[in-house]
Amino acid sequence: MDFKQLQKIANTIRGLSMDAIEAANSGHPGLPLGCAEIGAYLYGKHLNHNPKNPSWLNRDRFILSAGHGSMLLYSCLHLAGFDISLDDLKRFRQLHSPTAGHPEYNEIPGIETTTGPLGQGIATGIGMALGNKIIESRFNLEKTNLLTSKVYILAGDGCMMEGISSEACSFAGHLNLNNVVLIYDSNDICLDGPLEECFSEDVEQRFKSYGWNVKTIDGHSFTDIESSLSENSSKPLLIIAKTKIGFGSPNLEGSSEVHGKAMGESEVRLTKEKLGISTKESFYIDPKVKEFFELKLNDQNNNETQWNLKFNEWLSQNPEKAEEWNNFTTINVNNLKDELLTLSLDKPMASRASSNKIIQILPHIIPNIYGGSADLSCSDSTYIKDHDFITKKSYLPRNIKYGVREFAMAAIASGLSLHGMILPFVGTFLTFSDYMRNAIRLASLMNLKVIYQFTHDSIFLGEDGPTHQPVEHLASLRCIPNLRVIRPGDSNEVKSAWYTALTENGPTALILSRQSLPIVPGSSFEKSSKGAYIVSKEKQDSIDYCILTTGSELNLAYQVTQNLEAYGKSVRLVSIPSFEIFDIQSQEYQNSVIEGDISKYCVIEAQTSFGWHKYTGKNLISFTIESFGKSAPGKDLADYYGFTKESIVKKLLESEKVTV
Repeated sequence: MDFKQLQKIANTIRGLSMDAIEAANSGHPGLPLGCAEIGAYLYGKHLNHNPKNPSWLNRDRFILSAGHGSMLLYSCLHLAGFDISLDDLKRFRQLHSPTAGHPEYNEIPGIETTTGPLGQGIATGIGMALGNKIIESRFNLEKTNLLTSKVYILAGDGCMMEGISSEACSFAGHLNLNNVVLIYDSNDICLDGPLEECFSEDVEQRFKSYGWNVKTIDGHSFTDIESSLSENSSKPLLIIAKTKIGFGSPNLEGSSEVHGKAMGESEVRLTKEKLGISTKESFYIDPKVKEFFELKLNDQNNNETQWNLKFNEWLSQNPEKAEEWNNFTTINVNNLKDELLTLSLDKPMASRASSNKIIQILPHIIPNIYGGSADLSCSDSTYIKDHDFITKKSYLPRNIKYGVREFAMAAIASGLSLHGMILPFVGTFLTFSDYMRNAIRLASLMNLKVIYQFTHDSIFLGEDGPTHQPVEHLASLRCIPNLRVIRPGDSNEVKSAWYTALTENGPTALILSRQSLPIVPGSSFEKSSKGAYIVSKEKQDSIDYCILTTGSELNLAYQVTQNLEAYGKSVRLVSIPSFEIFDIQSQEYQNSVIEGDISKYCVIEAQTSFGWHKYTGKNLISFTIESFGKSAPGKDLADYYGFTKESIVKKLLESEKVTV
């Protein structure tokens, strides 16, 4: 194809983008105008994909990390033949329209991940690229020419400034992920004004120091774009594309004014006239552009058909690999429950330790599970002992060393999940979940199957002090929609937590202790799966205290229950390892657990009390942590904060004016 045809595609992208933003009176025209040639070349010539089968395994993936420029992506997807209609473009940013303000995964085929929070698209794309490397190595496909897919990411200045891009790109260079192509829309303008006012680093030298190859091009030159993309890089590739934001706009080109608001009817008309785009109708598509992509669809379908024939031939010639492939892609967890129940975890142990024992058996049951940690695997207990860790020389091992890159780790894990063939779990200390929070939020928004193992879950980790002692973090995670948070109280509940995380859809955060926890009488694998259950039932119809607790405080609450009963009190002890799971149970079941003739509710949890009142109302006595911790041994902290059976029982009885 000649570049004149590509230019028609680029200008069609510009016209559709301006019209959609103008119709919504909202959006970001600067990037679609500035990157139209890049979009036209990728979707018109370069990307190896099939719009009629967007989940084809060997597809190239395109990620718009600079998600505010979403109309570029929507226009490209529509023209290329993905399932997005012209009416969808006309309803840009409207209620229930799939063309949301920022691209949202599962809304439109061809959107590989939700983007918008800048930099995360880069990290998530790097996770997808790592997934490709893992699959290539696992099935010895490096030399077969069967898995040739790459990940193409378009990022802007904001993505480059966000710290997650540094974390993720350093990681990609370390592992030499040469199937990543990052295109940097370098237009010297950010939302608030000229880039020079806030960003002056040498991006080329920065990426070369990461171990990337770097090319600088004219982002409006098809010759430059083609030359840079046709090169077979032996390293991850950064293409610095020098562009003009708002390209073609007579009065707004090159200014921050065109970044994030509609241009206005007059400026749109002037821009179209300057670029040679028809002004007779809105959402105009050149007939030759439409015909070009219709013909291209046939070629793309044939390309996938030929690939499928080769892949099936490879399967037939490699029966052992074919069987492994089948096991890998059709995961059978029928034996998981029996394996967990028969696993001996009877001795007192930290829940991080019992979780680690579970992790050791998982690769034998779930062949596509891969673990990783942010430089803490020896402490957060995520390491799979029978396997080594991935390096740039081998992607075969099952452990991933993310280094001290918590935010990138979480987004890369999302990319592994989005790859479609990897089940990732990652670990760090609970207090560092704050570093990961926005990536966890996006994983929850996309409902991805990612498991987060957060350890050192309270002040009782001890001497490391308040910087490492989580207080508000559990409530913070519980606030995220779609995130399943489970804080198990002993090994029975840890088993149940893992079973739920592995068999249910969506992300799960496991909140685990550093200190040893005994098996609590009455704890239950089966009952724990409902999110909350009665561990110890009251001895009378009327209940003096209904004690609600989670995690490492379960055994303490059990001791308190025993002591109160010795004083003649009627006590119900309820373990609530997961608010989210309990809240989706039937109202009848919920009432049977936490309702009744109850005089007082008591919460025992070494975190803030925030969130507990939805179960108790105002009728609550809380033994929680409402301040930061202190540096001291865990036992001393328990005494200081009143987390002992003697202190709790005394305060409860004193609240009734009973002399202890």
